[in-house]
Amino acid sequence: MYRISELAESVGLSRTTLLYYEKLGLLKGKRQANGYRVYSDADRQRLRLMQQLQAGGLSLEECQVCLDGKLDREMLGHRLETLEREITEKTRSRDLLAALLGRGSLKDWHEELERVAPELHRAWLMMQGFSSEEAARVAWLSRDMNAHDDYMACFMDVFSSLDWWGPATEVATRKALAMVPFAPRTILEIGCGPGMATMVLAEATSARILATDTDAGALERLRERLATADLGDRVAVRNMDMAQLPLPDAPWDVIWAEGSAYIIGVESALRNWRPLLRPGGALVFSEMVWRTETPPEELRAYWASAYPAMTRVPVLLAQAKRAGFRLLGHFDMGREAMDTYYRPLEARVAEMEQRLEGTRVVEDLRAELAAYHACDGIVSFEMFVLQKS
Repeated sequence: MYRISELAESVGLSRTTLLYYEKLGLLKGKRQANGYRVYSDADRQRLRLMQQLQAGGLSLEECQVCLDGKLDREMLGHRLETLEREITEKTRSRDLLAALLGRGSLKDWHEELERVAPELHRAWLMMQGFSSEEAARVAWLSRDMNAHDDYMACFMDVFSSLDWWGPATEVATRKALAMVPFAPRTILEIGCGPGMATMVLAEATSARILATDTDAGALERLRERLATADLGDRVAVRNMDMAQLPLPDAPWDVIWAEGSAYIIGVESALRNWRPLLRPGGALVFSEMVWRTETPPEELRAYWASAYPAMTRVPVLLAQAKRAGFRLLGHFDMGREAMDTYYRPLEARVAEMEQRLEGTRVVEDLRAELAAYHACDGIVSFEMFVLQKS
């Protein structure tokens, strides 16, 4: 026979726990004349069996059912399903913690955050030390804050020699410029890249232009273009974060953002850039859009992962109206704009294929190129010309 403290020690439990088990009816001691409870070896073995059942994930109530009667196989089946769900969740938690410590990929996690809470996602990345534009690049490009620097180095190795960094054409730039109802004296270009649109704007207007981007290599290529064309006196080039542009001494006549608003999100861009414009000033931007409400599932799934914010033209027009703009015009930039960007990119990827093999950059670019070949009539770029109201 065991006193309660002896029984507790023999099975590795506390006296308080045994008293609780007795209260639940899981354990039944005998009280002696002197008031002490005593327990038999059968009680000790019952506790041992109960511990084994608990190790299988059973609750105390379920343990009692199994101890006092025939095994309930249906109950055990439900418990197994519950455990498997819990194991899946714990494994996901473990993988996330490991990834946050740099021991695994954060790609799926960043993609999910970008889908459900994009602004908070980017604000959190900035708290981790990224600039607002780099936070955006983590969110929509590298999708792994721990591997971001290596990813971007490889990515820029691909793009460094390309002239077009997004779907565009000189014809589309000139067409949009013609929709602006005044001759601009000043233009702020946001996300100029190597400066293909910059050169068109400089040649087609007499405006003073400030071309901005955060890629030093692209800005240097633009400076070389300007020097060759002798346009450096009217076009200034600055390394500036599009999400943190300062208020100018005099508001801009026109803000030009071909293929760049999506980096911080169109709604954020409309909201943040409007105060930089003079009353009646114009904002011109281009954006990838769905051309159908029922895209093929494979294409829908790809863009839901790569760019979950992509939407249709009516949604973007409603966003512009809410942000305080009126529409001057918009148009589909057509297949030519997609080809202008993707064909040189495809050739560059093929050229670098052996060097890039096994990297996430080449995997991502191959997937995007496959989407490009499948997207005709389904996805394209739209140019929007808005006026501050």
